Amino acid sequence: MRRPKYLVLSVSLIALSSCAAVPVTDATLPTPDIAANWVATDSKTDQTPAGVQHGWLDDMNNGALTEFVDEVLANNPDFKATSFRLAAAGYTRDVTRGNRFPTLDASFDAQRQKTAGSSPENELSLGLDARWEADIWGKLAADRAGADAGFQATYQDLRAARLSLAAQVAQAWFDVVEAEAQLELSKQTVESYEQAVRVVSNRYERGLETGLDLRLITSSLEAERANASRQRDVLDSNKRKLEILAGRYPAAGIKTAGALPDQYEDIPLGLPMNLLEQRPDLRAAKARLLQAGYSQQSAEKDLLPSLSLTARTGNSSSTFSDLLKFDHVFWNLMGSITQPIFQGGKLRNAARAQQELFEAEKQVFAQTVLAAFQEVENALSAERSLKSRVKHTARAAENAVAARDVALDQYSRGLIKITVVLESQRQSLNQQSLLLSVKKQRINNRIALHLALGGDFTKDEDTQTLSDAGADAAQVSMAAEKTGTHLNEGNAL
Repeated sequence: MRRPKYLVLSVSLIALSSCAAVPVTDATLPTPDIAANWVATDSKTDQTPAGVQHGWLDDMNNGALTEFVDEVLANNPDFKATSFRLAAAGYTRDVTRGNRFPTLDASFDAQRQKTAGSSPENELSLGLDARWEADIWGKLAADRAGADAGFQATYQDLRAARLSLAAQVAQAWFDVVEAEAQLELSKQTVESYEQAVRVVSNRYERGLETGLDLRLITSSLEAERANASRQRDVLDSNKRKLEILAGRYPAAGIKTAGALPDQYEDIPLGLPMNLLEQRPDLRAAKARLLQAGYSQQSAEKDLLPSLSLTARTGNSSSTFSDLLKFDHVFWNLMGSITQPIFQGGKLRNAARAQQELFEAEKQVFAQTVLAAFQEVENALSAERSLKSRVKHTARAAENAVAARDVALDQYSRGLIKITVVLESQRQSLNQQSLLLSVKKQRINNRIALHLALGGDFTKDEDTQTLSDAGADAAQVSMAAEKTGTHLNEGNAL
């Protein structure tokens, strides 16, 4: 009567031992000390546990940009390559999961032989071979958990690549917008110089000025015409960059819409402690840390005994007709325990190597977390600086334009020298050009801040979060639709 109890106890112990222990938990992650609030900002009102802003691309109210981001996500070769790597990781995970099941192979053998003094004889055999390894130490479970973590890391890589690509496209879009504005400014400056040339020529023809003034202003005009040509090259180069991102031929023919924004809403920042779950690259780093831990567990368990069961059944005969009658069916069942004794230190050194790799991955994770916090703090600091720079540069540009007009008027009346006109023209161009550049830097920095905080460019909740258990089929299908790539939903289950 006690035997069934022992049997149940043995089965329970095997089941428990076949579970892989989690190498690190949220409580034991090698994270640095995290500040309670973001340091490089004066605002505390936007730092709440509610999280960061999603849908920042839609909030720009630029339909053409939104449509172009969708086009890039569907056609960008690098992003498609990442989605294919996700599919490969799914199949790799399925391979590892298959190790827990028995293997079954069918075989058919045929031979004909003859010995001296006898007639030729045929020997045919048909058999089935099965083998199963009991996971009594949890090695196979560790392999499966490691493969799951590797798949999760690749999936988070895809999410990170998606957010990064959208940010790159938006920044490149505003690079084009700024380049178009710089070209238009250069054209306006050429017109301003042409007006100044007419004023100087008029005074020269009337004998009021020397030829030196005319040569100086003409030189400035030609220099600005050359600058306009350079600005056109910059614009075409930026357009080609956009086209390449979308998988188009770089013909510099893309049309953009919109202007550099002047007004901005405050960005909800969330809290620093939330960054680990908000950013997909940090979730990928955590998954790779888990994968390294499971690999270390698996390598250590290679030193332990293994238990396997093998079974074979079949039939043999001298003719095909008798082979299928199963009159001579045979079978055998065998269990074996194998304990590594001496392999030249190969297994033990492999376990030590995996332990060192696990420790190295901890440092990689810690460095990745620090870099993420640095990106946010840098973007916050730049936002504060750029906001002030835009304000003061706008005032400088406004005064420089007014001074340019006054200087030309006073020169036409003989009140000032040509050098003052030239300096006012130069200041007007420089300050207006600098204002465009600073505005572009600010919008691009805000995009970088959204990316650093882990904010999604859409408000689609399915693209923003993943369960801790891993990506499900619907989320993998979403990624496939975004890239135009078919992914097997079974890989995510």
